[in-house]
Formats: sequence, structure tokens, C-alpha cells
Amino acid sequence: MPQDEKTKAAFKRIEQGVKDVYSSENFKQYLSCLSKFHSYSLNNTLLILSQKPEATLVAGYRSWQNNFNRHVNKGEKGLTILAPVVFKEKREMNQLDENGNIVLDASGNTLKEEREVNITYFRTTTVFDISQTSGEPLPTFVHDLTGSSQEVQALIQTIQTICTIPIEFKTETEDITLLTGAKGYYSTTSDKIVVNKDLEDLQIAKTLIHEYAHSILHKQTDKTHSQREIEAESLAFVLCDHFGIDTSEYSFGYIASYTDKEFDELRSILLNIQSTAHEMIEKIEPIFKERLQMIELENKYITPVEMEQLNHDILVSMLPILEPYKSMEGNKIFDVDRLIDQKLINFLSSDDKYATQAQLFSNNPNYNRALRSACHNALVNPNFDINQPWFIDHSIERRNYELFEDIAKPLLTNDAYYMKFTSPGFMDLNIEIIDENRLAIAHNFELNGDLMADPDVEFTVDKENRLLYPQTYQQDTLQIYERLDGNPIRINELNQFMNQWFNNITDQHYIIDKVYSENFELSKKENPSAMRKFCKEHDIPWMCPVSKELER
Repeated sequence: MPQDEKTKAAFKRIEQGVKDVYSSENFKQYLSCLSKFHSYSLNNTLLILSQKPEATLVAGYRSWQNNFNRHVNKGEKGLTILAPVVFKEKREMNQLDENGNIVLDASGNTLKEEREVNITYFRTTTVFDISQTSGEPLPTFVHDLTGSSQEVQALIQTIQTICTIPIEFKTETEDITLLTGAKGYYSTTSDKIVVNKDLEDLQIAKTLIHEYAHSILHKQTDKTHSQREIEAESLAFVLCDHFGIDTSEYSFGYIASYTDKEFDELRSILLNIQSTAHEMIEKIEPIFKERLQMIELENKYITPVEMEQLNHDILVSMLPILEPYKSMEGNKIFDVDRLIDQKLINFLSSDDKYATQAQLFSNNPNYNRALRSACHNALVNPNFDINQPWFIDHSIERRNYELFEDIAKPLLTNDAYYMKFTSPGFMDLNIEIIDENRLAIAHNFELNGDLMADPDVEFTVDKENRLLYPQTYQQDTLQIYERLDGNPIRINELNQFMNQWFNNITDQHYIIDKVYSENFELSKKENPSAMRKFCKEHDIPWMCPVSKELER
């Protein structure tokens, strides 16, 4: 879809989204809740704000309990206001006719009568702001945004880059304006943007664009407050939507709170800022793409095969650069790491064809570590062989494949699809093929008739390159199920976990108890000699030792 059409579609979504807000059950609950709050006089409003400038919704002690299922926090000090007290009193007063004239008797004297009148006086009472209470949340049709993503982080960095005025991230205690509940603000007097840094990334990104729009459109304007807020929030929604970020849960309700069901006026406002939206998108997009690419590189999981493809030519070129330093006595260079870093940076920056590798070296810790390690090995190891795939051979994915091969090689050769392992005093271990080149390994136990995993890890194998990749982690006792989905931090953690797990299987003397294949089933208990033969044929005789070997 062309950009113009995409932007127009986003503005149409705003109009429909606002209409949906007004017809929603949340909005009805919100209005019902507001109706329970007392409308305070101007004098009382000034009294409240003089005692607590950040006050938003106030009610009496009992009102919070009875109307809102909330209670005042222990130790809170109430806000003093004046409450009217009315009582009735009988008084002798002049008698009036239907026109309000004084009634006289025949002698011309004023007739008197006893009437009941209302007498009003004021006494002090206390109320409490919602920030001084705890309990059930009040209904709202504007919901704070939560979560983060690489796109969100890229958008925050982009606005910080293109914005020509100061942007400050502060807490509520650092900026009293934020105590009112504002997510951020644009100050026309100091020409700066302030955003609450305690918000989640998605809310920060949306707020940052909202205030950035204010700084562009509303430095000097005679527009109403409502129009300014509608324009800023609409631009925030449209820009976020363009970059794949959905803020409708917050934006539609926020815009509705300023629209007051004047849809013709809303339509006119949205139409007038479409050109501004196009200009902002054109300004933001190239920088956003650049920032997103860098964030993706920084957070990318690079497989050993990809690492080899990226770096083999670099290693070939680095060998002659490092060669003069090999002759130094005992390879004792004052600072080997600094030397390698400097040589790599110089080399990667010297040729544009290594631009991707240069960005990875600067922004991806795993890539940086692997390339430096390879160069270090090339410098100090006299047996370094450039013709061997160093990044594959020295990866933890290769080490884990080899450890797994020493435990359950028949599963890698498809000579079995399930193997059970046992060891006295430890939970049984089950490993099975669940799809082509995808396996699962698990400790299992039974709880209330259900089979529980403690834990269960699914992984894939690259048999050609002899690599093992973890994919999911499940721990039923903690109700955890996690897909790694290319998360480099979690992949690295699970690689280390599996490495320890495979070593523990050997150290804890697990042996094969059962083997299932398409053609046969083996049980060590029923046929120990056949099981030993099977293990010997598959180069894992240590997984089915004779009894005396096991005792030793």
C-alpha cells in the first residue's frame, strides 16, 4: 500500500476508533464512576490544590469505601475543605400574598406568620485524593501502554536524534508536573520535552511523539486545548502505526476524551494534519530504518554457520596482519586484546564490503567475542589451520552436539526414535525424535495422574555441520514454557544449561534402559546382552556397561 493511502487509512481508523470508544461498555462504566464524585465549588477546588497540587480525584473517607471499594492508606493526611450544613428553623415572618407583597390587616398593620426556613453554615471536613488510597482500580477507557519491541526502541532513538530541542527523562519525584499523572509534556516557555522515564517503552515512544508533535505544531497557536491534544495524539497514533506499533488501546480513548462526540470537528482536524503526518514520516523513516537495523544486529543470534560465512575471509586477511607479532618472545604482547581490537577495527573500517561485520563488531557482544577469540587463536596457536571452519568447530553448539552424540547417537542416525535412560537416585530421562531433525529431552515425573516435565527442552540438529540448537524450554513445576525465537541471550543461557545437563548425564552414571525403533524394542532388563550389542554397534558402549563395570 502506498504511503499516502496507508496514512489516510490510519486517520480513518482514528475516527472509527473514537466512535467505538463512545459505544463501549468501558465508557459507560467510566461515566457511571465519574457521577459518584462530588462536584466541588471553586473555593474548595482552590483549597484542595493549595494542599495537594497533584490531586486529581477526591472523595471522603467513607465514600472511597462505599462507592469505589477503596480504602485510605494508613497514615495519610486528609485535605481540609468547607462542607455546607443545612438545618431547618421556625421563624416569625411577614405574611406575603401570591405576588410577594406584604399583607396588611384592616388597621394597616403587617400580618405575621410562622414559617420553616433553611439555615446554611459551613464546617470543615476532610477528603482524600485517589493517590492516598488503595483498592479496586477505577474504570477507564484510556489504558496505559505496556511492553517493548525493537521497533519501539528504534522509534525512541529516532525521535531523540531528529528532535532539535532538549528531551529530558525524569521521574515523578524529579518533576512535580508529572505528579499530576501526565506521561510527559512540552514546555513552551523553556522549549523542551519532558517524559516520565518510569513508563514502559511503548508508552514512552508514544508520549515522545505526542510531545514532539506539540513542539512542531503548537509553539505559537491560538488553537483550543482540545484541538491541540487531538492533533498531537492523532499524529502519535499515525506515526506509530506507520512503523508497525499499535497504540490504539491508549490513543482512541485519549482522543475521545477531547472530542465530546463532535465528529465533524474531529474529521476536520484530522484532515488538516495529514500533510504534517506525511512530512514527519518522511523525516523519521530513513533514520528509523538505520536505528532498527542496528538494534536488530545488536540483538541477532548468529549461528556458527553464519559466523563462518561472515568471518572466514576476514580471518584469511587478518593472518598476515598478525604474523609479525607471532615472533615476539612467547607471544607475550603487552596487551593482546587491545592489539587485536585495534587491528580488527582498522581492517573492518577499511573496506565497505565489511560494513555489516563492522556494525556487528561494534554492537553485537557475541559476534565481537567470537571474532576476537578466533584472531587470538590465530595469533598464539602454532597449529591454527585457516582451512578448517574455526567458528563451527569451536562453538558451544558443536560441543553440545558431540556430548549428545556420546549419549544418544542412535537418535542422530535414525536407528531409534525413543530412548529411556535411568540412574539410581535420579529421575528417569527420556529422549525422542518429534520431527525431522527435531528432538526433545526431558526428566519426567507423575503428579496427580499427569506427566510433568522437569525440565523439557526441544532442540534441532544440523547433522551436516554437527550442531545442536535449543528451541524451547519447559518447566512444569514453575509453569514455564518458553520459545527462544532467536533471542541471543536466552539461546546462550540455554546452550550453557544443556552443556551442563549433558555432562551431568555422564557424571550421574545414566545408562540406557529402553530403546524403541521402527523395527524393534529393546529393554536392558529383559535382554541386557542385546542392549550392550546395540550400544557397541552405535559407538556408545559406555551407555550400557556390564554390571561389574557399573559398580566400578
